[in-house]
Amino acid sequence: MTDRFPTASRTASRTYWSALLLTSGALVLSASAESLQERQTRVLEVVGKVSGAVVAITGTSPQGQLGSGSGVIVSKEGLVLTAGHVLAATGEELMITLPGGREVKGKSLGRDMNRDAALAQITEPGDYPFVEMAAAESVEEGEWVVALGHPGGYDPLRGAPLRVGRLWENDTKAYFRSDCTVSGGDSGGPLFDLEGKVIGIHSSISQNLSENRHVPIGVFAKDMERLKQGEVWGRLSNLMPGMKDEEEAPPKRPAGEGRRGSRRGAEAAPEPEAAPTKSKVYLGVQLETLDGGKGVQVVEVADGSPAAKGGLELEDVIVKVDGSAVQENGEVVAKVRQAKPGDVLKFTVLRAGKETELQVTLAPAP
Repeated sequence: MTDRFPTASRTASRTYWSALLLTSGALVLSASAESLQERQTRVLEVVGKVSGAVVAITGTSPQGQLGSGSGVIVSKEGLVLTAGHVLAATGEELMITLPGGREVKGKSLGRDMNRDAALAQITEPGDYPFVEMAAAESVEEGEWVVALGHPGGYDPLRGAPLRVGRLWENDTKAYFRSDCTVSGGDSGGPLFDLEGKVIGIHSSISQNLSENRHVPIGVFAKDMERLKQGEVWGRLSNLMPGMKDEEEAPPKRPAGEGRRGSRRGAEAAPEPEAAPTKSKVYLGVQLETLDGGKGVQVVEVADGSPAAKGGLELEDVIVKVDGSAVQENGEVVAKVRQAKPGDVLKFTVLRAGKETELQVTLAPAP
């Protein structure tokens, strides 16, 4: 389907939607006529149930640039899930456009930039249509999903276009990946299961359909209180596929600028990814120092990198490198810089409360 299809909640008839869904190649090739009809009915029910909660978000960044994206309301008081890079681009004061074109004021709350998750709040009093968040453990790889959002911004003649696809990877420690056709402006919009519950938020978009990534709903559930309190932590990985639109790209902070939150140092620390350096070695991770000398947490692992091949995983906490204790990400970076391609570093990590030793063979810088 293309972004020009209207939503079921607006001008399209049920017959029109039936025709669109029945001619979707992905559906026709993988389902019998009977199961396709059943799935079509479920998709229509989902759209009718959730489209009233899908919003467009606009605002002006501190640099004076207009930013835009999408979001979804998850409480009657107007709490909105969206992507971290959307709120980084739209600033603190927001304009939120509801289905039907009504505009209400809102504000940015917290952002987990490591995982590209963020919350906003509608500030005008009222009871707003909202949807449920799925339980993190309920999401299954291979299930059919429905993507909504506002590509190119809010369009009153179109509404929020519907895209249907499959969730082909549900790595809860990284990102969900789907083959839904999302595009610039969809960022921050919701991904639904066929029960009409939000399972993810659109994060990064690639020309390759299989690379569209979504923030898992469990990321929001895990840090909901921090996000509600307005904490901002981490930074977007430079390993992340680029966003489609310039206005969606997060503004860069000065190197020494501080941030709110209970962790420290990602913005002001040495480059946390052991990428190309003077010694021309590559590890392929992004790291963040934990408070209180508790170690260095892995917040991103590049696909196919030495770190990934050696078994380092998202949320591992590195406590030693080659037997030497480390407390800051700069210490890990220094260890890597002292090595050369082909050298093997031994990482001692805490994973689920237990120490694990991993052997990682460094590679030449890409």
